[in-house]
Amino acid sequence: MMTLRALGVILARGGSKRLPRKNVLPLNGRPLIAYMIGAARASTLDRVVVSTEDEEIAEVARREGGEVPFRRPSPLAEDYAEDSDILLHAHDAVAAEEGRGYEILVHLQPTSPFVLPATISACADTLRRTDANCCFAVRKADEPPQWMFRRDHDGTVRPLFDKRIAGDATHTQLLERPFFPSGAAYAVRTEVLRRERTLFVEPMRVVEMEPLRAVDVDEEIDLMLAELVAKRWGFAVFGSGD
Repeated sequence: MMTLRALGVILARGGSKRLPRKNVLPLNGRPLIAYMIGAARASTLDRVVVSTEDEEIAEVARREGGEVPFRRPSPLAEDYAEDSDILLHAHDAVAAEEGRGYEILVHLQPTSPFVLPATISACADTLRRTDANCCFAVRKADEPPQWMFRRDHDGTVRPLFDKRIAGDATHTQLLERPFFPSGAAYAVRTEVLRRERTLFVEPMRVVEMEPLRAVDVDEEIDLMLAELVAKRWGFAVFGSGD
């Protein structure tokens, strides 16, 4: 039986707001995007491309071994552009070049610098060997949602799930730990994404990441934390020889 082909797409626009130019900011001496490029290239994905509208990001990505075979259209680099449209644009550009498409698309975010190649591989391979339409990387949530509150229009608050916090619910060790998407990798079947226009289509499966590997860089404090983690645990760009 023919193995399903998987295309990894690293989404790296230039207009990030909370941490400007984050994709090319230095992390332990290397551009942030270099970490995802290294991990993705070391995975079982059949091809990996970078989708960006930004010339500097494109140049840095190429210097770090990334492939940038097309430029993302400006409308797909706006704040509220849909990931599904960006991924399908990348797929169709690559498919037109190669003369055939990919059955699996893998959304990869440079803001998850410490993801392992094995995690990326597992997301794609899960779709190859099961009936899942989507498989994505997760971490265990730090705080139990059973202890979360929401504010009503009158300023009062109540439990998020409208359940009284009593009995077993007051002991975190007795509560089920839910999963939260780490943001590192989302694998989805191309035909399903084209039809549904969302990554999250049942049946879904997940690949759990270690907490330190699940660092997500969206703000300056996240970058500071990532720097400390990289130096303390020796996390480096895959294939760098470090």
